[in-house]
Amino acid sequence: MKYWTLIVFLLGSIQLFAQPKDAEIEVKDGKKYYIHIVQAGNSLWGIHNLYNVPVDDIVSSNPGVENGIKDGQKLLIPVVIKQTNSNNSTESPKLSLSTEIKHLVQAQETLYGISKKYNVTTDQIIAANPGVENGVKKGQELIIPSFTESTTKLVNTTTTKIVFSDTIIDHIVLDHETMYSISKRFMVPVEDIQAVSGLKNNRIHTGDLIKIPIKKEKVQKLEVREVKKIESQKIDSTLLYKEKDEYSIAILLPFFLDKGPGFSQNVSDLSTEFYMGAKIAIDSLEKIGLKAKFYVFDTKNDSTSIKSILIKDEFLNMDMVIGPLFPDKMGIVAKFCKEKKIKFICPVASNSDILKDNPYVYAAIPSDITLIEGAAKYLLNRTSREQIVLVKPILEKDIVLYDKFRAAFLSFPCAGVRQKLIETTLVDFKTYVKKGVNTTFIIPTTDETSSKKFMNSLIASSINVNSEITVFGTKEWINFDDINGAYKNKYNFHFSAPNDFNYSHEKTKELAKIYRKNFNADMSKMSVQGFDVILFFASKYLLKAENSVGVMSDFNLVQKGAGNGFENNNAFILKQQDFEIVKIAETND
Repeated sequence: MKYWTLIVFLLGSIQLFAQPKDAEIEVKDGKKYYIHIVQAGNSLWGIHNLYNVPVDDIVSSNPGVENGIKDGQKLLIPVVIKQTNSNNSTESPKLSLSTEIKHLVQAQETLYGISKKYNVTTDQIIAANPGVENGVKKGQELIIPSFTESTTKLVNTTTTKIVFSDTIIDHIVLDHETMYSISKRFMVPVEDIQAVSGLKNNRIHTGDLIKIPIKKEKVQKLEVREVKKIESQKIDSTLLYKEKDEYSIAILLPFFLDKGPGFSQNVSDLSTEFYMGAKIAIDSLEKIGLKAKFYVFDTKNDSTSIKSILIKDEFLNMDMVIGPLFPDKMGIVAKFCKEKKIKFICPVASNSDILKDNPYVYAAIPSDITLIEGAAKYLLNRTSREQIVLVKPILEKDIVLYDKFRAAFLSFPCAGVRQKLIETTLVDFKTYVKKGVNTTFIIPTTDETSSKKFMNSLIASSINVNSEITVFGTKEWINFDDINGAYKNKYNFHFSAPNDFNYSHEKTKELAKIYRKNFNADMSKMSVQGFDVILFFASKYLLKAENSVGVMSDFNLVQKGAGNGFENNNAFILKQQDFEIVKIAETND
């Protein structure tokens, strides 16, 4: 079990974040920004409240948002470091008091309604009338402050004016909506919706008319700031090599040949298996005409060892570097390859940050984000019409997968009519288990305890339901022993994976025969990874061959933004059927 757990880590790990507390952070021009993907119902006011960042700072960091925002749009939200007792403190738009009037509360009036009448906020009325936060009574006299807005802020040479006014929209509850999902969509607290709509609890029904208090925004750009010219180097996106009589390729693996500090027998075995598969690929490449010299180095799990390897004379004319296997050591090699303009291949899972600002990096394994987006693409283009229910995970580290699936499902193109996406929680999802209604549940969690809790609740709530239920989890579930394989069969367990390792495939059988003949050993998943990676990248970029289909991996390299590296964007949709894992689709951009 430990052996396979390590393989899963190497082939499928990625650093995750959650919004907004642990939102993914991007560094641009030396400044840190949260990355926010716009969802239906989002507004600048709601985003401002979510991140506690002045709206004009959001506008200045995202040119064009003054014309509106749209679903799926990526926004950069400045990471604000609050300062006190300083002239450089970050300040939110201020309001200055000018006059005040008195108001006599009438029958049926609410604090919110009064705030709308005088175009002020409830917080301003509460500040002027301590105690009214608990409600107002007929005949009560209130002081209504009258404010003049002062929201103009100078940012470098750009002046942006943001004006907000309170407004209320009418919303008819759809058949899949809950108070929670409506609150999230419009970025308005549940309590505010209840107060405006006169609701005493969260119970709502399809067709109900509720009121949503939002901020109507008007953004005016008064002057275009001067943007300094950024010097950049134009790089050929294909990075094809000039033809040479002989190429040089380095393979960096943690063999731990002399053992020593940090030695791991499992890691040493995995490295050996990767190289054994790579050796078969090298033999195949030579047969089809590749003239190359391969250099194999033992990196251990040590930064010093890696740095000492990179300064060897052999690296003066290196054309390609493959490895190492440890994600936290890849950054050293990536930096070196960028400086020397050498193609760097990450043969196993890597942190997505390694692709930023480095077009010489190629990630052979799709990230968890790419995989969950692949699941969304697959479900969007299914012809069957069933309920699509997205279940919110418990752990913060899984929320990013939840948000990415939601954003992809709501914004990616689809064939035909886009299906509705129902959002719910681990507590409430059982209400969508209905007789005669086929349902697909997406529960994007990598946590075994959360997945077990979901499955136990599903089993209990579907005993007498005669409809088809499909569960879409993550690749980690295949190693969760606490989930009975019979239930994975019963509930049509699906997941998105970076590869499809299956001994029943003809290509796998053929490679296994060659592997056993050469090494008198059984071929492992890591062996196939070594074969696929070496064969594909060497043939594509040195022999200019176009075949992207490997034994267990298919490669579709997509540049992740201008000036960034490339990632394999292919996801396999796998299903457990008759206690076997079978491929049912691929999502290849």
